[in-house]
Parts: sequence; structure tokens; C-alpha cells
Amino acid sequence: MAFLQTFINVVMIVVLAVPGFALRKTKLLPDKAASLLAVLLLYIAQPFLMMSSLFNKPFSASMLVNFAWVLAFAVALQLLVYFAAKLIFCKTKGEASRRACVASSYLGNVGFMGIPVMEMLFPGNDDMVLYTVVYNIAFNAMTWTLGVFAITGEKKRINPLKILLNPPTIAVIISLPFFFLNVRIPEQVMTPISYLGNMTLPLSMIILGIRLADMHLFRTKKRAPAVQPFAAAAEWQESAAVPSGEVFDEEPVSSPSDVSAPDAAAAAPPAEQGGQPADKPGILDDPKVYLVAFVKLIVSPLLSLGAMLLIGLLVPIDRYVIISLFIIAAMPTASSALNFAEMYGGDRETAAAATLLNTVLCIVTIPILMLLCDLI
Repeated sequence: MAFLQTFINVVMIVVLAVPGFALRKTKLLPDKAASLLAVLLLYIAQPFLMMSSLFNKPFSASMLVNFAWVLAFAVALQLLVYFAAKLIFCKTKGEASRRACVASSYLGNVGFMGIPVMEMLFPGNDDMVLYTVVYNIAFNAMTWTLGVFAITGEKKRINPLKILLNPPTIAVIISLPFFFLNVRIPEQVMTPISYLGNMTLPLSMIILGIRLADMHLFRTKKRAPAVQPFAAAAEWQESAAVPSGEVFDEEPVSSPSDVSAPDAAAAAPPAEQGGQPADKPGILDDPKVYLVAFVKLIVSPLLSLGAMLLIGLLVPIDRYVIISLFIIAAMPTASSALNFAEMYGGDRETAAAATLLNTVLCIVTIPILMLLCDLI
């Protein structure tokens, strides 16, 4: 595929982030807009995308061999890149930061971008879309196991039920019998399913634009206005007092460890904050984020391609299986890295910066890597 055509296709995808960025910058979207839209994305859009990708697709027993290759490579290649990233970032300072770098280096945006990108780059090739769906099955399982462990380093955080009880996997399980039995879904049913599934890519990019609007390109220091300590402390204590029986909109914090660093800072009395510089992280001034981008966008796909070609010398592997997995490996960092960092108290600043920077840089890296497809 020509470089220019691929470049234009990827740019068209990333441009979808502009509305979210603009609406957030102009304060037309509230602070929690990204979180609310993420619920719609995870529980509605992505499951219906999985269903629409499987419904009314022709199935034959000969496909099972390629599906088995995809599942095997999905696990093996993720493990390969994971251990490579651990080696590359072994000397990164700060355990939380190191873990965020490793997770951001191997967790790819397969669920939200994978299927739409495959449809855009290879229109009419249903097999490559199906390979991406199959890859997602293994990816979701490893995300809730290895992904959680990569961020936390604690096996007790892994919940085996999440491997099956997550919306995309449930949608695939529901769809598989229809796919294997070649059951035709009526057009009246497929149309709304397709409409809801087609929301996945624009919705995910809008969320990305919102998050980008909330971040700074470079680290900034803003001095908070000094306040009278006694008056500020009294005012904080008064505002922190909770009347008996008052109902909270937010879930109560059960222990101090549940409070993330930014939230803890916000909960501190103003007397402790007054006059102190508030350091705001930036995306472009952290060297390790560039290294994450290099590993995720360059090392990961080339390492995966090399491993598949070596195995292909020993046993025959379908060309489109290799191309599909190669492109999947070139996807930017998944939002799962950021979500897990927020859920389990990891380095969410690094995860957020890596996710955003990788998504922007893939405009260039994916078209360049696509040039190699002609040689496979």
C-alpha cells in the first residue's frame, strides 16, 4: 500500500480527536467528561463493534488453523515485547514509573483502533478483521492478568473472572455461535448493531482529545496564591466537615492508600498549599516517554515481525496472518495502561503522556512500517 494513502488514512483517524480537544479547551465539556464517555465506549460501543465484526461473516473449518496461529502469536508476542521492555527500562528510576513504561510499551490499542484501522487499510478483507477479533480475545485475557501485574507487581490484584467477565469478551462469546454456524442476522438487527459499533473509533479519539486538552506539552510551575494560614485552615476544616446523613456523589475512600497523589494534594488544607509551586507534568519534556514511543511503535512491530518470519521458515504461516499481527503490534499504547495506573495507584502521568504521544506519532510510524508489508 502506498505510503501517502496510509498516511492519509491514519491522519483521518487521529483528526477525530480534535472535537474532544476543542470542546474541553473551551470548557464546554466538564471535568469528568472523559470518564463518562469511557463508560459508553467500554460497555456499548466496543462490544457492538465485536459483534458486528463477527456477524454475517462467512466461516469455514479451514480458518481454524489461522485462528490458532493468531491466538498463539497473540500470547507469545505480547510476552516477548513485555520482557524486552522490562530489560530496556530496568534502570528507570522509580518503580511506579518503570512499571508504567513497561506496560505502555507492550499494551497496544487493539480494541478501539485495531478493527477500524484494519478495515480502513485493507477494505474488503474480512479475514484480517476476523484475525483482529481473535487477537482481541487473547489480548483482553492478558490485559487483565499480565497488564494488571505489569502496573502493580502484585499477583493478588489479578482477578481471573475479569478474563471472561468484560464487555468485549462477553460480546465475542455471544457472537461466536452465530459465526461458526453461519447464521445470518437480519438487516434490521445488523443496522443498529453496526451503528453502535461504529462509534468505537470516533468515541475513543474524542476521549483522547479531551485528555490531551487536560495536559501540558511542557512541565509548568504555577505558584499558588499565598493565604492567611489560620483563616485558610479554619475555612478548610469548615468545608471538610460532613453533616450527619449527608449523601456523597462519589464513592467514599476506604483508606489513605486509596487516595492518589493529586487527590491527596487537593484534600490537604490550603494553609499547607499556599505559596508553594504547583508542578504540572508535561508530555514532551520527559525523555523516558520518547523511549516508550520508540519501543511501542518501532521495536514492538519489528521484533514481532522478525519472530514470525523466523517461525515461518520452519512451518508455513498464512501471509495475511503475519501482516495482521504486524500491524496490530504497530498500534499505539492502549488506554488500558492509563486506566490501570489510575485504578491501582500507578504512575498515571507517565502512562497518560505515553498514550497521547504514541497516538500522535503513529501518524508517521504506521505508514512507514506498512511499506514492509510488500516484502512479507
